Amino acid sequence: MRRLFGFIVTVGALALAGLVGFSLVNSWLNPEPLTIENVDGRPVITATQPALTPFSFELDNSGYDISYPQCKGELPSKFVGYAIIGLNGGKPFSENKCFQKQWDWALAKDAVAVYINTADPGDESPVRYGKKIAKDTLKRLNKHDIKTGTPVWLDVETYNTWSGADRAVQVLTELAIDLTAAGYPVGIYAPPVHWFEITGNANVGMPLWLAIGPYPDVESGVVAAKAACNENAFGGKAPDMVQFVATVDGVALDRNIICTSPVGLVAPTS
Repeated sequence: MRRLFGFIVTVGALALAGLVGFSLVNSWLNPEPLTIENVDGRPVITATQPALTPFSFELDNSGYDISYPQCKGELPSKFVGYAIIGLNGGKPFSENKCFQKQWDWALAKDAVAVYINTADPGDESPVRYGKKIAKDTLKRLNKHDIKTGTPVWLDVETYNTWSGADRAVQVLTELAIDLTAAGYPVGIYAPPVHWFEITGNANVGMPLWLAIGPYPDVESGVVAAKAACNENAFGGKAPDMVQFVATVDGVALDRNIICTSPVGLVAPTS
């Protein structure tokens, strides 16, 4: 009888352990969806930003952003105040193979930031996928010795795969939460039409970087960018920074104008 009782207890304990283990694995693979605040019927993508690095000088309000498409070309020689470099190679988990060269070039400017291309193929829980992108991003930031306080912009465009607005909001929110918790300020970059299609025009509760497209020269691009600073772009707010495309040194490059204070948009290099 004692042996039978002991056998029953052992089987019961093993079954309980199996159920607990299954529950833990399932919660890891399929974490609960985030509770997202809504304003005016639209979700808000936001996260608590870390302490921001102040500026002790007036930053030259002109900048470039470059990434893997510029790997084979010469880096711009005309000095600007800040530079923003693409950390990955166009999609999550890919590599910008010339990032270190571009980052070293950027560090010669007065301020810097990085951006990452984002996506959601829909293969797993959106929260888990957001966590995976964040983990990969933090690994790359550490590899290149990019200090905390350096802003990380989330590039949201239809060139990559997305699987519905509700999922996109979850992926981007989890990604922002994990990066800010690690000490990196986060903002959103997008062309308005892309943002509408991907998120259903979710509200943006963090810095916003607006893309307005190509202009025939830098001067006309600057005029248009400054005008865009004063208008609601998408996500329920006016932009904090505006990107336009113009020809510099014979090459079409992304140029940028900051609309507000640079704090939280780029970080001083010294």
